[in-house]
Amino acid sequence: MVTKEQPNPTKLRTSSTSIRINKSTWEKHSPRIKRDFYVRDTKLEGYYIRIRPNGKKTYCIQTNLGGVGRKIGITVGDCNLLTEAEAREKAREYLSLAKQGIHPKKQIKKQVLKDKTIMDLVDDYLDEKRDDLSDYTKKDYKVRLANRMKPLLKIPVAELTVQDIKDWWKKSQRKRSDELAFIYARKAVDVAVGNEYLESNPFAKAKQTIEFKEIPERKSHLSKVELSDFFSNFISASKQMKTTIRDYLVFVLVTGKRKGEAESLSWDNVDFKNGTITLPVTKNKKIDIVPMTDFLYIFLKSRQKEADAHNHWVFPSHFTNGEHAGKHISSPYKSLKKIEGFDITVHDFRRTFSTALKELGIADSDISSLLNHSKKGVTEGYIFRSLEYKENNLKAVVDYFNRYGDDALSWMLVNWYGGNSNLFVESSEHGKETLNRDKQRQYLLAENEE
Repeated sequence: MVTKEQPNPTKLRTSSTSIRINKSTWEKHSPRIKRDFYVRDTKLEGYYIRIRPNGKKTYCIQTNLGGVGRKIGITVGDCNLLTEAEAREKAREYLSLAKQGIHPKKQIKKQVLKDKTIMDLVDDYLDEKRDDLSDYTKKDYKVRLANRMKPLLKIPVAELTVQDIKDWWKKSQRKRSDELAFIYARKAVDVAVGNEYLESNPFAKAKQTIEFKEIPERKSHLSKVELSDFFSNFISASKQMKTTIRDYLVFVLVTGKRKGEAESLSWDNVDFKNGTITLPVTKNKKIDIVPMTDFLYIFLKSRQKEADAHNHWVFPSHFTNGEHAGKHISSPYKSLKKIEGFDITVHDFRRTFSTALKELGIADSDISSLLNHSKKGVTEGYIFRSLEYKENNLKAVVDYFNRYGDDALSWMLVNWYGGNSNLFVESSEHGKETLNRDKQRQYLLAENEE
């Protein structure tokens, strides 16, 4: 129905009237000043129209549950949206439920919830918390639950039992990721309970009945003595990986960026002219500006020249159909498992990057800047002024990986990313080729002019 312009409030002493409500009743009565006005129906007891001083008009009922206790008011619907016949039918339904001791609104919510799954509740939770959570966290909720809680995602939440959750936990790997999935699900269901869709949270009950072992947060990384074997095995395993996933892993290792932040890197945020990479969406909501080292410049130029290069994402999904088509990559875990002898995660690469910085003697404040940790008092001007200093530290990390990893990054630069072999000279320390920075600079300038 079309909303009609409401008349100005009138100053009348009466707060209610009783008449036979019909289809035009709500239009004929004006709002009162400073008080609600009620038009009560003489045929259906408890059915009425409420008119607010601001002109809002709604069909309502007033009754008590099971015929006892105090009366409660329940909104049936907006007069602008329901016809009187529709409102009267709903009012009869609500009054019938109330007579049986059933709260109509709770019954409706239960019906709405009937086919909802945990993922549906997660969508509701993320919508309710949309201003409090970062895009990265929102994505993590969905990806982690989809990966770790598949058996429970098929069960309607209204039918989900504590035993279902206990059975899932017993069959899970009981890793940190499983615990986080449990926490995410519990929070989402808590909101459903708060909104009275559910009477209780089975995850909260499960937490009380199951003894969850303390799962220590993973703190593993690649030590310098492991780097040689790791790079050798990584290069071997790369033959079984998609090129995009391979390059993504290299990018995380040499920049220390978080998994989701690196995955969602777009070409719009790669500036070859000024030599910067910008990550606008980060965990702590701080823009992260990464200066391009020589390695990153050639690496990104190679990514751009790839035959299957995407016009938007630096690391696009290889799927051409389905929900992942046209999006960036999201799950490199299968590729990581192909690296023989190393049980490693993307975040382990970030910790390896951080460890390299510490062993190079880089100050904690500078490590924090490179990792884009929250730091009060750091202005955008400081970020730009410190780019050259950050670049030198990033170069030092590449040298560190080459020193302890048998010049693997130098090899990748030539064999994977098309770096000129003339950029390398014999290293007296290792007896292998390493970067000749003077020649590399000339190469980069020539490439940029093209």
